[in-house]
Amino acid sequence: MLAATVAVLHESGYAGFAIETVAARAGTTKAAIRRRWPVRQRLVIDALASVLVAPPAPGKGCTRCDLTRSVQLLAAALHDRLPPRVLAPLIADCAGDADLHQHLVAVLVEPSRHAATIAVQRAVERGDLRPDVDPELLVDLLASVVYQRALFGDAPIDRSSVRPLVDVVLRGVAVDFERLVRISEQPAHLRHQH
Repeated sequence: MLAATVAVLHESGYAGFAIETVAARAGTTKAAIRRRWPVRQRLVIDALASVLVAPPAPGKGCTRCDLTRSVQLLAAALHDRLPPRVLAPLIADCAGDADLHQHLVAVLVEPSRHAATIAVQRAVERGDLRPDVDPELLVDLLASVVYQRALFGDAPIDRSSVRPLVDVVLRGVAVDFERLVRISEQPAHLRHQH
């Protein structure tokens, strides 16, 4: 059912999405789908969650590397795994219903946010970032650019734009930004000695 839903979303976007089409593709009935997913938004959210993989918290011991990886994982999820023309209208469609909005955030946003927050907490514990850094706010700052581009159709974040984004944010929160740059440029096996 979820795979059929994703396929229909790829073909039709959110605006053209129809449960009847999913039912026909999955070899079932609209009523059977409605029993499990009484509202189409929950079906779409669960289908999108099925193609997203909850990322592990990056843990290379290199703050710059870990934050870069976190942004890359989020960008890949939004631009490569999710069908186009779905996320923005789905968010708008769920905005008026607190339960749907909470479900959307819990299923589609929180897993990657949680992994990145752990990476930031580890960086604070290592002394790479100032102790007063709010990990969730820092993650939201980084993620906001990725979501901005995913929701409004700007050019997606790619490898060449991730590092400058992370560096802009790190310059504001790092205890010693230049030291973090030096560590990130060393071979991986030497990074844990710092």
